[in-house]
Amino acid sequence: MKHQNIFYAVILVCATAACMWVLPALVKMATREPQEYPFVYYGSVLKGFGLVDYKNKEMPLTDLDGNRYTAEQFDSLMPLLNYRQLMSDGRLPDSIGGREVTPPLLRMSTVIFRYKPEEVSAPESGLYILQESMPRRGGLSIPPDVFRLRGGIEFVDAATNRVDEKKSARFRKAMEKAGFAFPARWAAGNPTTLKSYDEGYFCLDARGRLFHLKMVNGRPYVRDTHAGDSIDIRSFSMYEAPDRRFYGFMFDRKGSLYILESDLAGGYEPRKLGMGPVDPETDLVTVMGNLLYWTVTVETPGGRRYYALDTPTLGPVAEYHIDAEPDRWERVSRRLFPVYLTMGRENSSYVAPHLIFTGVAALAANVVVALLALLATGGGRKRKVWTVCYLLLTGIAGLAAMALLPRLRRE
Repeated sequence: MKHQNIFYAVILVCATAACMWVLPALVKMATREPQEYPFVYYGSVLKGFGLVDYKNKEMPLTDLDGNRYTAEQFDSLMPLLNYRQLMSDGRLPDSIGGREVTPPLLRMSTVIFRYKPEEVSAPESGLYILQESMPRRGGLSIPPDVFRLRGGIEFVDAATNRVDEKKSARFRKAMEKAGFAFPARWAAGNPTTLKSYDEGYFCLDARGRLFHLKMVNGRPYVRDTHAGDSIDIRSFSMYEAPDRRFYGFMFDRKGSLYILESDLAGGYEPRKLGMGPVDPETDLVTVMGNLLYWTVTVETPGGRRYYALDTPTLGPVAEYHIDAEPDRWERVSRRLFPVYLTMGRENSSYVAPHLIFTGVAALAANVVVALLALLATGGGRKRKVWTVCYLLLTGIAGLAAMALLPRLRRE
């Protein structure tokens, strides 16, 4: 009998864990309502944020005061967003805000960047492709080898899987001469040929210093950006800007967002964006920049924040916020499941069990379940006490598990 009780307890705990995963997942599928936000953009002529509804062909633009505008007014109030339409209509102005406006200049100053939290948690292979930054003929091409950063740097031929000792020694010597401390913490690049030029990789060394690594005419190019001297760098996202103004976006450990600019002397200058902090593990960031202003959208679990920044300085111009509407799943989970199990997080590429705590309010559901079980459970006092205590801890999941194992319990 004792062994049967132990066996039953083990099976019950496993069944409860399964119910803590399956039941909330089913309820979430039935009640989850995706958040819907309008497209918000800062207009260079409107001088304010506009809410754009492309489904409304007649009046697609609404300002924050509730004024609505026709499609033609929309094009004129936001010319840097709709410059292609203005060009086709022959209505593109020669200047906006005192700045000359030409199609090539507008294309060169366009910035479109998206950051997803999955980038922080995404697994890395540890193998990187280093392209020739100044190809003599044609465009960029994928090299025949890859490199890895361990105790040093090694280039491995992709066809034979052999280490190119000469090339590896040449790059390792250049990195050590520049002051790079192995092993590298990470390397960030954009290994694709679908771009006009390549800036290689930005690597964080063992001392937290950020280095620029690329290959020019087959030779190593390694420089200390000195960004790590004043910033505790968390991550870097490469962005080869069309106008070559900057190399990419950086997050520090406090959640501040920077760009790493290229100065006239060939150096590196971090420039902080004039906006609030961002949590790289949960927040989505979208940057849409033009000749005069950058519109930065930060989507958090609590809503969306919109920032308008001045393009030359990236200083703050305006700010707007839309609160998230709690969906039915959030309301239901806070009342039914004080603790539940998931096989992954929304902002992670890994599949792993995670316990989610919704708060103490849902403990009332556990009390109700335990009291109902007390009234319905037969047997002796010891069995009732055990059942009530178990259900106070596990709630609906424990009750469902007990319902799945009635025969085994009676035996």
